[in-house]
Amino acid sequence: MECISISHKTASSGEREKFYIPKEKTGDFLKKLRTVTGVEQCVLLSTCNRTEVYVQGEENRFRELEETLSEVSGSDAEQIRNLARRYQGQKALHHLFRVVCGMESMVIGEDEILGQTRDAYMIAKETGHTGYELNSVFQAAIACAKRVKTETMLSKTAVSVATLAASEVAHLQMPRKTVLLMGSSGQMGGIILKNLLSQKNVHVIATVRSHNGICQSGGEQVEHVDYQNRYTALDEVDAVISATTSPHYTLTAGRVREAIRTQKERLFLDISMPPDLDVEIGKLARCRLVTLDDIKRLAQENNRLKRQAFADAEEILAEELERLCKVLAFHRFTERDTSWKERYADCSAEKLLYLLRDGLDSGSFEAVMKVLTDSVI
Repeated sequence: MECISISHKTASSGEREKFYIPKEKTGDFLKKLRTVTGVEQCVLLSTCNRTEVYVQGEENRFRELEETLSEVSGSDAEQIRNLARRYQGQKALHHLFRVVCGMESMVIGEDEILGQTRDAYMIAKETGHTGYELNSVFQAAIACAKRVKTETMLSKTAVSVATLAASEVAHLQMPRKTVLLMGSSGQMGGIILKNLLSQKNVHVIATVRSHNGICQSGGEQVEHVDYQNRYTALDEVDAVISATTSPHYTLTAGRVREAIRTQKERLFLDISMPPDLDVEIGKLARCRLVTLDDIKRLAQENNRLKRQAFADAEEILAEELERLCKVLAFHRFTERDTSWKERYADCSAEKLLYLLRDGLDSGSFEAVMKVLTDSVI
């Protein structure tokens, strides 16, 4: 397996935006990848913090993958080569496992990446772009992430981008807060809404589009307004959170300036990819703009506290990777030699042991002998 990765570790949010591929375009991108010579299976993982392409087939397809991503994103292939990290073989497997477990996330241990990876894998699988190898790899990675979530504190103490956004609201120094939330019908927005409603004295104004948005829930804490009326609600709010998948700005600086009449401090949080809020909003009087890059800095202290949980997760990851590598090795063996059962049907145990003794190094042979000694057949 091979992988190219452009993530928050290598690129700013503005650079990552160029390579973001929304769900509705994933199928077309995968089809284009399959036209690349030597690519037999592929999965695309594209979120606000990373765009990664995983392929199975002939080795060293990196240049072709970068050129395909360049064509789709409209970016120069040289820029991609400067931003992308390359992974091959077991390094690619290890990277994927770390990603799904939240160990490569901007906020270590966050839960959203597990669901995002599952969705990305299912799109590729259901459209016929995966086979035995990538099915085994992604299913094992997802299972490993669930085990890490259950057996370590990595996720139990996780603070995601969504919860960090809600925490910024909680830190506002006022007895009662009114928050305008745009994008509450999406996965990220739904988590933010849940976190906001868990706080005391918070009133949420959630936008909906033509009554097809979020479920009318939340009781007296949630007021629903049509998205078209979002500027009308601005004057009364203390904070604005934008978490939509809109290709356009949800708020522009000019219209924000016109809509605000009450002179008070306001917090604007933009956690969308591509960005939802006009950056000029942060230059308006008494308006503070927090972006994904700012969230990255907020996450650093949270990540420091998770070092022990991280080490525990690494042990689980190593065990699960070892198990997967054995499964893949056995599959490759049976694929190469479909008549292996017949070939060894008449092979005595003694002859097989001598074959193993002569073909393996001493450490490997001792391991085999220990398995045979400890096992009851």
